[in-house]
This record gives sequence, C-alpha cells and structure tokens, in this order.
Amino acid sequence: MKLNHNGYGFVSTDHFHKGLDYRTFLCHLSEVGADEDCIIHFRLATHGSICRANCHPFVENSVYFAHNGTLNVCPVGDMTDSEIVFRMKIYPEIQRLGYGTTQADWAIKQICGYSRFAMMYQGEVRLFGDYKILNGIYYSNLRWL
Repeated sequence: MKLNHNGYGFVSTDHFHKGLDYRTFLCHLSEVGADEDCIIHFRLATHGSICRANCHPFVENSVYFAHNGTLNVCPVGDMTDSEIVFRMKIYPEIQRLGYGTTQADWAIKQICGYSRFAMMYQGEVRLFGDYKILNGIYYSNLRWL
C-alpha cells in the first residue's frame, strides 16, 4: 500500500490528532467512537513544508478547519495556504458573525470557491464545497478510492 507521507489529522467530537506518522494516526483514530462525528484529513503538500504544524485540521478557539484544494494567497512564513485563509479570513468572519450563522456561512462560501472546507465547533460539522456522499460518508475527493 502506498502511503501519503505529507501528514494526517482528524478531529472528532472528543478527539484531536495531527502528525506525520501513519501508524500513530491510526492508533489515535481507533479511539474515536462510532457515534462521533469526525473530520479526517490526509495532506498533499502544496504550500508550506512537510511538518506537524502544517497538518490539518487547524484550530482557533475550538474551531477546527480542514481544506482540500489550493487557495491563491500571498505566502506568510511557512504557513500553508489553508492555514493562512483560515486564520486571516475565515476565523475572523466566524468571530464577527458567529459559527453556523447564515451570514458567516455566506462569507465562507465566497472564500471557498472550488475548494472544499470542513469545519467543526462544539461537535457541529459544517461542509463547504462540492462533497460526494458514499455509504453515508462525505468525501472531498474520490480520486484515491
């Protein structure tokens, strides 16, 4: 089996983990209960180095964010395009308008474009972009199945 070595991460109702080791990722993921909502992310690096800090999801005040796609941003240090957009555009809109409000969702959709965003706050998952559903699971990309 060919593994992606750019990083792995997830957030669920009761668990959060991100890192570069696949076996450690699987060990932590096995602790997630079947009744927990969960966002899982496998990183394919486009911006920023391959390191734990650049793995998704990113978190700010218990708002978790994962992204699939490429965003047109000016580089900021070693941050990924995803983290830059989350910290500088999306999270400020959530602070201003509230998580899950119609206004915040509209603002986030404008930022999303052709990307896919997955967010979680207090166990509530919100998806933005063109997700596919297969056997009750939402996927941002079915190319690797």
